[in-house]
Amino acid sequence: MTGHFLARAAPNKMLFRPYLLGMVLLGIIAFAAIFLLGGKPVQAQGATDFAAWKNPQNAEAVPGWARQMLARDFRNVTGVAREELLARTLLALQDIVADSSVVPSTRFNAILAVGQLVSREPSLGNPPIAYPAALPYLVEVYRDPNTSDYLKYGALLGIVRHANIGIDPALQDKVIDMLLETVTTEFEPREMTLHSVPLEPAAWDWFRLTALDGLSALRTVGTNGKVVTELLSVINNQSRELEDLVESRYRLTREEWEHSRRFSELASKAAKTLGDLHYTSAMGTEATNIDARKMTDAFIRLTKAVCDLERKMAADTLESSERDSPSPNPVLLLERIVVNLKMCTQSVVWGIRSNFLTGRPPDDSFYASLAASASLDTDPSLDTDDPSIRRLDILLAEIIKLSTFLDEGDGTRRPVLSVNVPREFQFNLSELRDVLANTSEVLAEILREEEDAL
Repeated sequence: MTGHFLARAAPNKMLFRPYLLGMVLLGIIAFAAIFLLGGKPVQAQGATDFAAWKNPQNAEAVPGWARQMLARDFRNVTGVAREELLARTLLALQDIVADSSVVPSTRFNAILAVGQLVSREPSLGNPPIAYPAALPYLVEVYRDPNTSDYLKYGALLGIVRHANIGIDPALQDKVIDMLLETVTTEFEPREMTLHSVPLEPAAWDWFRLTALDGLSALRTVGTNGKVVTELLSVINNQSRELEDLVESRYRLTREEWEHSRRFSELASKAAKTLGDLHYTSAMGTEATNIDARKMTDAFIRLTKAVCDLERKMAADTLESSERDSPSPNPVLLLERIVVNLKMCTQSVVWGIRSNFLTGRPPDDSFYASLAASASLDTDPSLDTDDPSIRRLDILLAEIIKLSTFLDEGDGTRRPVLSVNVPREFQFNLSELRDVLANTSEVLAEILREEEDAL
């Protein structure tokens, strides 16, 4: 899955975003109904020759051909003619995907092209409409255990695109279940065979993160709040992994550092996805399947776990320096810690408010819906006896204090501003370690209060 054809299609090392994502793909195969001697059809000028895609010598040209399809073949084609041409194009692409003798890069571009098929072109004020017949095929390819991993990922990208621009309501629950299964499935190593390369843990994370994109696009909490329930389990599982690393008596190895980054990134993306869902109907009297206490606990636990891990990294590095042991560059370490902290805290804020700290939470956000269910105003500073809202307010206040420190330090240092000189952090590792310890203690107290109340 990590071969050169995928690298060519997806240079982004984090999310494997294929380079076809911004292209306009696929079009009509316009066959002329002109018969010459012998009754043989002649292909119209400009029609796509899918047979040429299968030639290994043309593999480098296939991405460019895919980019040209929509502009050249589908231009100004509408109605029944478009539907007929879409159906023929889908069949041709399916044939390429299914042909194991075709080079992998071409098969990958073919499955990407399936996800790009549209029944209606985008126009001013009107988004495109995805080709409905493509979605069942993409789901079938993705769920087939015999499908190669790189084709599965291409199918997943197409499914997520359908989720973004419109999905058949009859297939929504099936797609949600498939995306949730992907997000909640932990990596399991597989043996190498003659015909396959085992998937790397980081590559499986691409699948899970991309599936979260699909859930974000669908916006729904799911039947009986199942989307929220499953995402909370992901956050708690990743928080547990981070907590295990924090409890280690030894300095983290490079591999453990990498694991911690992946755990934090997945949990943060799940938290952010929770903020993309619509809660208004789910929090009303007709449905009470969203457990506000469990959701609040998950946000607090994740924030604390990330603070504890980054504090451990800072503390271990300082101890190594005191013993003259090899240690990471403190400036680079500070940068890494700040990035991880901001990724986590901003995702948690979004998960709670469906907005940043500077904006008012939308009415269908978790926070506003929770406040409305208690007949309260949605002002985050509101003093209320509601346990979940009060605990969320404490969490948000701690995140604000931490974010201010990360941006400005403790206020005792005056930043040096100069042209073409990068701005330096207004704190050092020991100061950051102490601030994170204080933040963690406040969050731990919130968790202990809730446990005592149960």
